[in-house]
Amino acid sequence: MLSLGSNLPPRNHWLDLALATFGEEKGQLLAVTPRWNTAAIGTVPQPDFLNQLVLVEGPRQGWDWLALAQALEARAGRRRGIAHGPRTLDVDVILIGGEVWESAELTVPHPALLQRPYLLRGVADLVPDWVLPGDGRALAKVAQNLLVGSWSDSFRTTAAED
Repeated sequence: MLSLGSNLPPRNHWLDLALATFGEEKGQLLAVTPRWNTAAIGTVPQPDFLNQLVLVEGPRQGWDWLALAQALEARAGRRRGIAHGPRTLDVDVILIGGEVWESAELTVPHPALLQRPYLLRGVADLVPDWVLPGDGRALAKVAQNLLVGSWSDSFRTTAAED
């Protein structure tokens, strides 16, 4: 599962470009979430992000998913200058089946999975029975407990805009 995000106009275009590229990369798009507006995180002032999660399948393993994420970003003209700064396209590897990865370059499940409401909701919507490693609970149950109150209001589904 990958997370797509953009906070530079035209945001919808960059997400659409990523979705169109999966077929070219011999990947199959299985499911997508709605797109959500989310506030940028960090100390760099910047516009809100448009985020979407995608469930993809293809002839890839571990590091290949990171390479795909970086190729998608490059295709969208992403430049890595300011850490956590504005970007045309940000692609993060969130899950790779039931695999667990921990390295400087790739950590799976994504370390922000339980801290970012749109990630938790998206994963719970697309693969509700997925079990959080070391926890034993299905992610849908974790999401049900965490996505309440102000957390559930921290992002909103968006209509096509830009």
